[in-house]
Amino acid sequence: MTGRKQVFSTSETAFAVDRNGQIVVWNQAAEQTLGYARSEALGQKCWELLNGRDVFGNRSCCEGCPIRTTAFSNEPVNRFQVDFKTASDERQRFTLSTLMLFNTPGKELFVHLCNPEANVTDSAVAEQIAHPTLAKNQTRALTPRETEVLTLMHRGMTIPDIADALHISSATVRNHVQHVLLKLNVHSRFEAVALGRKLGLI
Repeated sequence: MTGRKQVFSTSETAFAVDRNGQIVVWNQAAEQTLGYARSEALGQKCWELLNGRDVFGNRSCCEGCPIRTTAFSNEPVNRFQVDFKTASDERQRFTLSTLMLFNTPGKELFVHLCNPEANVTDSAVAEQIAHPTLAKNQTRALTPRETEVLTLMHRGMTIPDIADALHISSATVRNHVQHVLLKLNVHSRFEAVALGRKLGLI
């Protein structure tokens, strides 16, 4: 219950989901910003209600959400941008920060803090779109193994999952991930997957 009070106390637009993606917390700011009453939102699957899309318009919210999978694996999630569908059927962009609350085993909360006013642009994505030659050069820089790791990230696999699938250590996977982020000039695995889809890598 403490975790739920923390979510309600913030003035930011915030909601929380359980391990299955079911919305279990929906604060007053979320009601005002997104337009859905708490009674409408609670109990719904987050991807069905909000239909989140990445900066390219690709669907990013889904049943097998890689962000939720990463968070529930106790791995850090960097902030990212997403467009949510509001109750008025419009799309609004948010910069999302996430927080895991492990209060009670089996009742963990994955909190989404949504900032609709943050003037944060995805400079890496914008640069790739504005300079396609640069993008092509960077995609050629990815090794076959790095492309394979990127593809598995797209499938929502965690670092340990990828290590098991490729029969390599988790430390080696992390090195590959860092190389992918560096070569694609992005700051998170979410951005790498989004850019990889846009460039036809996955």
